[in-house]
Amino acid sequence: MVKIVTYNVNGLRPRVAQHGSLRRLLDSLDADIICFQETKLSRQDLSGDVIMAEGYEAFISCNRSSRGRGPYSGVATFCRVTSAFASQEVALPVAAEEGFAGLQGSAKDNEVIGDFVLDMPMDEEDLGEITREELLRVDNEGRCIITDHGHFVLFNIYGPSIGEDDEERVRFKLLFYKILQKRWEFLLALGKRVFVVGDLNIAPSSIDRCDASPGFEKQMFREWLRSMLREHGGPFFDAFRSKHPERTGAYTCFNQKVGAEEYNYGSRIDHILISGACFHDCNSVEDHSIFHCHVEDCEIMNHFRRGDSGNISKWKGGRSSKLEGSDHIPVYMLLNGIPELPAHNTPPSAARYLPEIRGRQQSIVSFLSKRKLCEAEDGPGLNISRDRENQSCCSDDLERRSISKEELATGITEFSKGVNQPSPTSKRRNLDHWINEGSSGSSVTLLAAQVYSCS
Repeated sequence: MVKIVTYNVNGLRPRVAQHGSLRRLLDSLDADIICFQETKLSRQDLSGDVIMAEGYEAFISCNRSSRGRGPYSGVATFCRVTSAFASQEVALPVAAEEGFAGLQGSAKDNEVIGDFVLDMPMDEEDLGEITREELLRVDNEGRCIITDHGHFVLFNIYGPSIGEDDEERVRFKLLFYKILQKRWEFLLALGKRVFVVGDLNIAPSSIDRCDASPGFEKQMFREWLRSMLREHGGPFFDAFRSKHPERTGAYTCFNQKVGAEEYNYGSRIDHILISGACFHDCNSVEDHSIFHCHVEDCEIMNHFRRGDSGNISKWKGGRSSKLEGSDHIPVYMLLNGIPELPAHNTPPSAARYLPEIRGRQQSIVSFLSKRKLCEAEDGPGLNISRDRENQSCCSDDLERRSISKEELATGITEFSKGVNQPSPTSKRRNLDHWINEGSSGSSVTLLAAQVYSCS
């Protein structure tokens, strides 16, 4: 069995502190591949206590944008392994890439990006109307890690959120998903199995939002996501909805300002999408796919829901009290019948090889500043503890291992011919429909009034 979990942690340091250590957080999810979104870590903020845990290899992408904000976005994929070298485990990728445009770290025309070789310069016809500057801008927000696990390529995604009346971010979100679609289509054309997991910030259908309005499904991004699904002619299975087509009240994100979990007033924006062939020898593809033949189950891990009196405590603060924990709930998928891989090593782009992790000594000043930042993120009174026991994994005597060129996934940094998406600048639309999917509800009164219709 291979278990994959996706979880928007809403700040990795607060979640590590909540569980006592990174290892305890990872073990609580009990999965082979764990994909975190919204880690809110910068490269300067990295340290062993939030990246290194015994028994896991990490692959991360941090925000590099200068939009006048502190650390935001960020994704991290943790892979549970018994050995970092000469492993046959599917969880340990044979290759990994930060970002999805193939340009991360290559602004000066480097030929090698992470573990992948990119032909430079790019041909304009491969990019269509997308410029190199736009690709770099999209990739600089730390919203994607790609790991190639031999039998499948896994995209860990944190989709952009957009506010009201923000044309720039609408265009950014369009560009983000257009580039992703090109990558997916290219890999599928090569015969690869593609898994897309993460917080996409899109609830595809009315059943996935408790307060869906009559025109809910006509919004641009929801139409795009549904077009990617099998029931609408696309290549992907929505693993949860395909397993539970009629289930209502199944939400993964709640308004963190008002404790919407207690009223089940939310939306389902955290997804696991899966596409590709099964491992059986068969001529028919109608009933044989990676989903039909190998997905045992896909469920929302509701025991991680904030406000569960049996698991999660509240901070004291009267009416302004805030629930401890992320405003998202993890989702898992369980796969059966996935073969092992030939022996392979940890890719060179793993977090253990980052200069910020290998041998860097943390000063008391940086320690105190990080603690202050965590307390500001998750509220006063949270005691930030740190996992020190695994810092020995970051010593300079680690031998950097590499894998052969033949083991690397080919073509993962190329683009296919994509379908043009509508441009928001061609005609101004009603941007009220383009509000971030996670902003459910506006007041406790509204939540209480609709609790029966949404639960």
